[in-house]
Amino acid sequence: MKARHASAEIIYNGAAVTTQLMGQYGEFTYTDPASGEADSVDIALNDRDRQWTTAWLPTKGDTITAAINTHNWDKEGEQRSLPCGFFILDDFNFTGWPVTGTLSGVSVPADSSFRETERTKNWENVTIPEIGKEIAKRAGIELVWDVPGEPFTIKNVEQSQKTDCDFFTSLCEMYGLATKVYARKIVVYDREAYKAKDPVAKITEREIETWSWHTTMTGTYTGGEYTYTDPSTEEEIKVSVGAGTRILKKSGKADNRADAERKIKAEVANANHGAVTLSMSITGRTDIVASMCVTVVGLGRFSGKYFVNKVTSHVSASGGYTLDLELSLVANMTEEVIKDAVQRLVAAGVIDTPAYWEQHYKDVPYLDGLILNMATRIKENAGGSSVTTVDAAIKVLTDTGVINSPDYWAGKHSALAHLDTLIIKAANALTE
Repeated sequence: MKARHASAEIIYNGAAVTTQLMGQYGEFTYTDPASGEADSVDIALNDRDRQWTTAWLPTKGDTITAAINTHNWDKEGEQRSLPCGFFILDDFNFTGWPVTGTLSGVSVPADSSFRETERTKNWENVTIPEIGKEIAKRAGIELVWDVPGEPFTIKNVEQSQKTDCDFFTSLCEMYGLATKVYARKIVVYDREAYKAKDPVAKITEREIETWSWHTTMTGTYTGGEYTYTDPSTEEEIKVSVGAGTRILKKSGKADNRADAERKIKAEVANANHGAVTLSMSITGRTDIVASMCVTVVGLGRFSGKYFVNKVTSHVSASGGYTLDLELSLVANMTEEVIKDAVQRLVAAGVIDTPAYWEQHYKDVPYLDGLILNMATRIKENAGGSSVTTVDAAIKVLTDTGVINSPDYWAGKHSALAHLDTLIIKAANALTE
C-alpha cells in the first residue's frame, strides 16, 4: 500500500508556488476559529537557497491562497482536500543562521480600512444584515447571512470611533450572533442554532493523541435579568429569562422589551458557552472545521456532542498532518454516544443483541450511564464465568468502578428484561 501523506497547496500572489516550496517549508499551519478572530496561516520556511531574502522578499499585502491535500490517507488512492481560503500577508520574519523565516497571513479584506480605519456613525432604523451589507461592500467582500427568522430592526446604534471590523463583530455578539471572515466573505450565523444541528463527524479514541477536559461553574447561569430605561417614558424596566439561583444581571440600552430579551439571552448564552471544554490533538482530518458539531466517543463520561470552537491544522514537510481542536460540550449521553458504547460491548462479547439495547436504554433511569461505564471499563473480555448471581455481579462492577450506586441497581436490575443478564455478563468480562 502506498504511504499516506499530506501536503499544503499554496498560491502566492496568484502564482502556484507549491513546487518551488518543496523542501523549503518546515511546517504549514492553518488556524480556523469559529468566531471572534480571523482565520490565519503560518508558513515556516527553510531558506537555504536565500531566495526569500533576495528576489522573493515578501511585501505586506501579498496574497496567499492555500489548501491542505491528503493522499492515501484513509485508503489507497483516496484524495481529499480542505480549502483554507484567501489570506493577506500581514507579518513575516527571518532569522539566521541557517536562514529561516515565517510568513503569516490573515483572512481579512484586502482593503485595510476594514480593521484599521476608525469611523463614527449613528445607524438608525436598520437591521444587522443591512449594516453588514454596507460594511462588506465598503471592504470589497460579500456578506453571508445565515441566521434563521426575519431580521429585527434596531432603532438606534452608534458606531463611535470604531473600525468596521470591531463595531460589526461586537454588534453581532451583543445579539448572540457569531461572525467569521473567510474566503472574501463575512459570514454571520447563530451559534446556538448551529449547536442544535446534528454532528457531522465522529472522533474516536484511537484518533486522539492527547486530550484535556475542563469544567467550571464560575460564570455560568440558569437565567438572566436585563434592566433598561424606556426611551419614551423614562421608566425603568426589567426583563427576565430563565429561572434558578444563578441569575446574570445586566443593564444598558434597549429599544423595547423584545430588544432587552434578545440582549440578555445572548449574554447568558455567551457566558454559558464553554462551561465544559475539551481540547485534543488528533490525526489529521479534512472533514472537521470550526463551527460544526462533532461526536466524541471512547472517553467515558467525557464523551458527547461538542461544538468546534477552533481547529489548528499542522502539515509538516515530511507529509505528517495533525489537528489541535478546542471544543465546547453541547450534550453528553447522546444517542450516538450510547450506540457506540453498545457496539463496543458487542465487540467485547458482552452484548449480542445491540438493537435491543439501542431501543431500550432509556427505559430505565441511568441505564445509559451504566452501558457507557461498562464500555469504557471493558477493553477486553477476561472470559470469566464464576459470577452467576446479580448480587455478586453488582459487587464486581462496584469494585471495578463501573457502578457507584450498588443499592440502586440491586433494586433496578429486574426493571427491564435481560438487564440482569447484562450485569452478570459485564461482571464476568472483568473477572478471570
